[in-house]
This record gives sequence, structure tokens and C-alpha cells, in this order.
Amino acid sequence: MVHFTEKWLPTYIRRDLTVLFCGINPGRVSATAGFHYANPANLFWRGLYEGGLTPRQLKPEETARLLEYGYGITDLVSRPTRSSGDLREADFSTGAEQFRQMVQTYRPRVICFNGITAFRHATGRKKEPVSLGLQPQLAFGTGEWAGSHLFVIPSTSGANASYTREERLAMFGELSRFLREKGWHPLDPKRE
Repeated sequence: MVHFTEKWLPTYIRRDLTVLFCGINPGRVSATAGFHYANPANLFWRGLYEGGLTPRQLKPEETARLLEYGYGITDLVSRPTRSSGDLREADFSTGAEQFRQMVQTYRPRVICFNGITAFRHATGRKKEPVSLGLQPQLAFGTGEWAGSHLFVIPSTSGANASYTREERLAMFGELSRFLREKGWHPLDPKRE
């Protein structure tokens, strides 16, 4: 039997996504199952639905269906671990460089970081305070492209004790409102 640390999750992405969701790295349960956010204690799938981003609560094995709504999903670091605390600085450095290249290639409108740690390492803002929600500036732009809007939600992991379940779920609603304001919400009939 293959150990979970040898199982890598696919990235679901295509050009011009509305939102690319980015977690820190796959945990043991997700790597073993082969699907993002497969741990029943994780609030990701519930948050998408309760926040109005999907018409029903998708199951982890339906991850590929995110593309139908203009969403993609990836992890900053591909290597699965029991805990993100098991990652090394080299993992984050390599992951951040690969992530930047991927974003500049596929150009999502919004990147939603599932966790402040993923945001910090992806953007290099490791020490400064980070507020949740929409960040003030676009990021990862190139000479031909202005960049992506950045949105930060608290980690949806069941191990996240820094925020209540309600606070974590509420951030999906904030992301949904932002998409509606921009005319990008996939469930709105008159979107761009």
C-alpha cells in the first residue's frame, strides 16, 4: 500500500477562473482519499455552499466540478503531511515560486487563500499583520496583466482553533458578496 505522503493531489485549474482556492498543503486524510478537503472536520465544502458559492454542498470526490462554476483549487505546497507544521522553509519557497508561475500563466480573477499561512508564504508577507477578507492590492501581475485580487479566509481545517466555525463559514459569504459586486458570481444569471 502506498503511504499517504507519496500521494499528491491534482490541481484543478484553467485559464481565466473566477476564483482559484489555495490551501497550504494536503493533509493525511485528503492525500489518502485523493481529494481536496476530504477530512469531514474541514469546513471548506460546507463553506462554499453556505456562503452561496455553489448551489449545493459538493462532496470532496466532486472536486473537478468546481471548474463548472469557474473555480479552481490547488495547494501552495504539494507535499502531503500530517500537519502543515511538518513543512520546511524549502517546501514553502519552492511552492511559492511554482504558485506564482501558475497564477501568471492561468490568470485567475481572484485567489482565495484558505489560511493566513498560505497567504503569507505565497506573497512573501511573512511578518506583517494580515487582515481577513479582500486585500487592498492586486498581486502576481506581469507587464501584460494587472494581477489577481487576493482574498484571505481563516483555514477551514478542523484543527484551526483561532476562529470559530461561524467566523470561518462567514468568510465564504463575504467572498460571495465581493464576486456579486464585481459581476463575477457564477450563480448570477447576468454575470460578465
